[in-house]
Amino acid sequence: MPSFTSIVFAIAAALSVATSSPLAARDICGAPPTGTAAQTPLAEPADITTAALCLAQCQAHTGCECFLFGFVNNVYTCELFSVPASAIPPAIDLVAYDIDCSNVPTVVPTASNPTGVNQKRQNIVSGATHDNPQNGIPAAGQAPLTTPNNIGSLDACLAACRGNPACIAYTFISGVCNLYA
Repeated sequence: MPSFTSIVFAIAAALSVATSSPLAARDICGAPPTGTAAQTPLAEPADITTAALCLAQCQAHTGCECFLFGFVNNVYTCELFSVPASAIPPAIDLVAYDIDCSNVPTVVPTASNPTGVNQKRQNIVSGATHDNPQNGIPAAGQAPLTTPNNIGSLDACLAACRGNPACIAYTFISGVCNLYA
C-alpha cells in the first residue's frame, strides 16, 4: 500500500503538470503586455476606433493571436500579432487582448482614457464656454443642466449644447446626452 507521503507527492506532481500546461494559461484581456522580446505586428489596420473593432480585425486576419489597442499621440492604434499577448513587450497607452477575450470595450478612447478600458471615470473638463463647449463635465459630481430626448449621437449632443445658451459642456454616454452649465 502506498504511503501517505508518496500520495501527497503524486498529487503535487499532477497539479504541477496541470498548472504549467498551456490550457491553464490565462488570456490577457485589457491589460498592459508583459513580454520581453520585441515582436513585429502582422498588420496595423487604420481607422480602428475601438478595441472591439480591433478584435474583429484580429479575428479576420489569418494567424492573429492577439492585438494591442489604444490612443497614442491622438492617433488610434490597432496592432495585430501572431503570438499570445503574454509575448508582447509593454507599450505606453496600449493594452493587450488575446483573441479569445470576451467583453472587449466598445468605448472610443480619449486622451484621458487612452485605452478605452476605464469606462467609469468621469471626464472632467476645464476652460469650457458656450462658444467652445467641451465633451465632459465641468466638475466632479455635477448634475446635468438638462437631458434632452431623441439625441442619437455625439454630434447631435454637441449641436444640442450649442443650441442651449447656458450649455458649456456635454456628454453622450450609452445613448444618453447630458448638457452642463
